[in-house]
Amino acid sequence: MAHPIKIFLASSAELKSDRDQFKIFIYEQSIRLNKQGIILEIVQWENFLDAISDTRLQDEYNKALRECDIALCLFFTKVGKYTGEEFDTAYQVFKDTGKPKIWTYFKDAPVNTGSITDEINTLISFRKKIGDLGHFYSVYTNIDNLLNQFRNQLDKFLPEVGGGAETVTKNAEDEQPSIPSKNIFNEKLTRGLIEAMATNIPRVKKFLDNADRMSAEWETQEKFSGPAKELIAINYVGVLGIQLRKLIAIGKEEFSANKQKKYLENCQLTAKRALQLLCFALMSKLWDDKKDNSFTLSPEQTETCTNFFEDEFEWEINGFRDLLKTLLDIFTANNLELPVTGLKEFEEKLQPGSNFIEALDRLQTLGGLSEKSTLTLQDCSDAEEHLTTILTALNFLAGYKMMSIKSIGYTEMRNTQPHYLYNYTDLVGIDNKSNKTQDQEKLRYEEIPINTDAVLLYKESYRQNLNLFPFIIDINALSVAGGQKICFYAAKDNMNGSLNYSFIEDNSRENIKNTRTVKPGTDINELLLDPSKLKEMRHDAVFNLFREAKKTIIGLEDNAEDY
Repeated sequence: MAHPIKIFLASSAELKSDRDQFKIFIYEQSIRLNKQGIILEIVQWENFLDAISDTRLQDEYNKALRECDIALCLFFTKVGKYTGEEFDTAYQVFKDTGKPKIWTYFKDAPVNTGSITDEINTLISFRKKIGDLGHFYSVYTNIDNLLNQFRNQLDKFLPEVGGGAETVTKNAEDEQPSIPSKNIFNEKLTRGLIEAMATNIPRVKKFLDNADRMSAEWETQEKFSGPAKELIAINYVGVLGIQLRKLIAIGKEEFSANKQKKYLENCQLTAKRALQLLCFALMSKLWDDKKDNSFTLSPEQTETCTNFFEDEFEWEINGFRDLLKTLLDIFTANNLELPVTGLKEFEEKLQPGSNFIEALDRLQTLGGLSEKSTLTLQDCSDAEEHLTTILTALNFLAGYKMMSIKSIGYTEMRNTQPHYLYNYTDLVGIDNKSNKTQDQEKLRYEEIPINTDAVLLYKESYRQNLNLFPFIIDINALSVAGGQKICFYAAKDNMNGSLNYSFIEDNSRENIKNTRTVKPGTDINELLLDPSKLKEMRHDAVFNLFREAKKTIIGLEDNAEDY
């Protein structure tokens, strides 16, 4: 039976990054040591904020410390009230019971002198106090230095508590993944996206204010993180909300090597979908603008756009990054109105060396690890951090919405205005028992028409929309089937001229062939009454529009035999 070693971790808020990295380190070590019968478990003050007890919270806290084997305290430029109390409690419990064993580390690193306040006196006083107690502290320069120091101390300590000397001699490569003591997936992502969304969504700002008031690390507690994740899935634009909902679901799964692989792959895919969505929006708007405006693309711009329409392999993150930059350059050079609010300010983030570009590059590199068997929690944490940086830069997409128009009927009654009956599906990234809007079809009567089989992007009113069809299509709408199956254009099959699309839920492929169902002399009414023929006719419409988009944007006519 595994022997749990409980480690109490205390630090001030300024060391949150070091604390997060230390937690990941402990989970990695727990995996390494599991086969030798040892589990390392992190215990924090925040874990007790929601505790239900007939006694004082401090009593619950003291009880937990008595059950801990190790107490680790980290300090930098100040000693917070709670961190100081945590040390005092741990020290008193140690005097009474002989445990936990206490390690205290002070960070010695460059600091902006402008950020130093009178609180530095708390650090000076605390150092003097623990010196008077006869407690020896250590100094670390960065997180790697801290982890190396504590790893050495841990290797010496474990045999004392029954782990055995052989416990610390195993290599991580010899071990199989085991279940961490706590699920850390989605914590960075949840906090980062909520903080970014709070800048322009009042409901999210209200949630963040309340959560911050209740807990310094609310993202680690289900009471707060659950509603936060729901806010993210609901408010991030259509297909991104759906993709984030899937990533959140993977994070909740039981720990396994396969979970790590899926999580990393979906971090990469979510970033890619965000770039694709922006590229499709710009390409759709460019298509509309070139019909009414006379301007010519540069040879480099033409080549990039041609590759988008013609390449046989779906691009990865960096391909869509370059396309996005090219499209924004086209809009700037020709004084075109951008289709998404916030894109103008975003342009500077595409400059070489920006945090956004570096995060894209690193996430692209990490994606190659998913084919290997050496994935670690650190890899997943890095992927999540890079995705958070990317989506934070794209937070202007929060608040946008999407819908799939499945069919439109025309009704006209005596002495009334004509009406159009829309059958549509809202694309919302939420999937729980209380709100099933993701797959729920709706009906609406309107006095204005909208394109059939459209996938619309809009912010305030769907009437002021951008149609993303045929770059994004709803396969179920084309097939006159229930629900929605949203697919992104992926690549062209130059062998037979068919178009490949990727289903956003599992990245599986949908192939759209040109059937040429409508021929001279064809009775359209007969086609409309035959579901299979209607499906073929709608697939042909995808081809015709795709060909028209290419012709309009890059000015090249396709070989008719290809379509």
